[in-house]
Amino acid sequence: MSPAGSNRRQYKSRRVGGVRPSQMIHTYGPGAVMDLPQLSVVLAGIDRWDIDQTERVLEPRLIGAVRAVPGCHRVVEFRMPPWQEETASPFDEWARVGVPVHPFPRWLRCTQCDLLAPVDRRRFQLDVPVYRPDKARYFHDRCNNRRPSAVPARFLVACAAGHLDDFPWEQYVHRGNPCARGPLLELREAGKADRATDVRVVCKTCGTDRLVHDAFGPEANQHLPRCRGRHPHLQRFDGDCAQPTRALLLGASNAWFAVYRSALTIPTVTGEIEQKVAEHWDLLDDIEDRDELDFIVKRLVRGAGEKPLRWLLRYDADDVWTAIVDRRGGGAEDTGTGDLRGPEWEAFTAAVPPRSDDFEIRALDVPGGFKKTLDHPVAVDRLREVQALCGFTRIDGPDEADPNRIAPIWHAPQPWLPAAEVRGEGILIRLPESRVEQWERTYRDSRRCAHLQQATRNWRTRRGLDPDGGMPPARFVLLHTLSHLLMHQVALDCGYSTASIRERLYCRESGDAEGPPMAGLLLYTGSPDSEGTLGGLVALAEPARLAAVLRDALSRARLCSTDPMCADHHAGDLGDTLHNAACHACLFAPETSCEAGNRYLDRGAAVPILGHPDDAYFT
Repeated sequence: MSPAGSNRRQYKSRRVGGVRPSQMIHTYGPGAVMDLPQLSVVLAGIDRWDIDQTERVLEPRLIGAVRAVPGCHRVVEFRMPPWQEETASPFDEWARVGVPVHPFPRWLRCTQCDLLAPVDRRRFQLDVPVYRPDKARYFHDRCNNRRPSAVPARFLVACAAGHLDDFPWEQYVHRGNPCARGPLLELREAGKADRATDVRVVCKTCGTDRLVHDAFGPEANQHLPRCRGRHPHLQRFDGDCAQPTRALLLGASNAWFAVYRSALTIPTVTGEIEQKVAEHWDLLDDIEDRDELDFIVKRLVRGAGEKPLRWLLRYDADDVWTAIVDRRGGGAEDTGTGDLRGPEWEAFTAAVPPRSDDFEIRALDVPGGFKKTLDHPVAVDRLREVQALCGFTRIDGPDEADPNRIAPIWHAPQPWLPAAEVRGEGILIRLPESRVEQWERTYRDSRRCAHLQQATRNWRTRRGLDPDGGMPPARFVLLHTLSHLLMHQVALDCGYSTASIRERLYCRESGDAEGPPMAGLLLYTGSPDSEGTLGGLVALAEPARLAAVLRDALSRARLCSTDPMCADHHAGDLGDTLHNAACHACLFAPETSCEAGNRYLDRGAAVPILGHPDDAYFT
């Protein structure tokens, strides 16, 4: 952001806040509006990021998956957000390294006189204290000889195509007719201000006024102009858009949904040295001959080499060089086929599990009382996940069946994507294939499954998609429901919050052309730092403790606090709902935890519930 001035020297930019790298993928990526203490900003597209200040993230398997996302066909690598280690002085280079932002919304309201005006008209000035960037604010200059803060107007407009724009204050208050003498607007509270929309915009020039509440009513489309196709994070307009605009409150959760792809780092080669070479290939790829490798090893002995390569000291240089030559001859750039879950499932279920610094698992005994319904669970002591941001959507969450709604994070396709890596732990729950197939035959013929199928067809028809596609297999409903049940129970037992636990579903029907059947779920948690987590989650994988967790979760699922309304709910009963017996009191999970946007959930698929005892997997 351009500052108003500087105490010691002129800066091109000033730091106004900070987020963790993982938040850049899930919460505050390019195109998202971030609320700071006294101002709000939209993060710029990655074209504006300083790639020289970014760190490369290696995960070859993920490249094939992101290339399948529209607009990401050129991607060849992933990078962390730009960052430099902080020093004691805010005048050093680190304070000018980061993700660029633009003030948004650009309409501000003076907290003293209620003046409503855009930043461009120079009625407001920016103040960024060098030592307290958290106090960055706009103020109204020359307002009764004071400098009161100017806060962002708390209304925006957006459309389902991913566009975002300022609320059209001048057109709205004048009902589309421009003010002949030049508008001068104020934004005042109306009445008791019981609702956020109980505010009135007034034009002091002509005396026209209007309640903002009209823009949120059932006939809002008649009061709002057409979408202008604006992308504030790219500072551009796409032209008139066919989608209707919707008024949103600043900070609304449906203003930005991340579209990302993620992959677990699994050992892809045999042999300890070969695996190390594969994990650090981005640092070893440029080594041209054996003499250069010897030089690097000598530097490591003196303590002057790359820290990530210190493992070279543990192995014979001849063996390392042989592994480098073999990998280069076999083709180092393995971008994968786009199937991320299949190889991971094979690694989890292998008779002799592979192992590396980023992947360590243990197969355990089946918990007592679940011999017929569960297969051997797997304790995941160590895992690494790479998450790459591919784009975003607005109004509605992302759906793989409708990729054209994905908004871009750049002006033109780039060869890299922003990414974050997390290390942590988890539990893999497996279901025996024979028992799942038996349950599927019953559930497919049930009215519960018929409701989900019909609701899916209606949902896709309203969005102009093929109505006969998009319905996941019946086992997906079971796995997804069981995942959410365990997620809530595990949060009570291990100390992590529900929002910090994520699911990863492994679902593939028998006879699928893509590979062997899969029926399992991974609950895991991770941290962006190098140490990972503390073992509270993986400790629950021990048979005795896991049995208690399962019994408690299934017992709680039999009766919801909102029954019988929850138990009797069917997909499609309330608009676009794609779930049966599920609600916030029993199954719904935070956006960052759920892979499917809380869709395709059904307590009745897992356990007998009130009035519906016949379709449950666990009887």
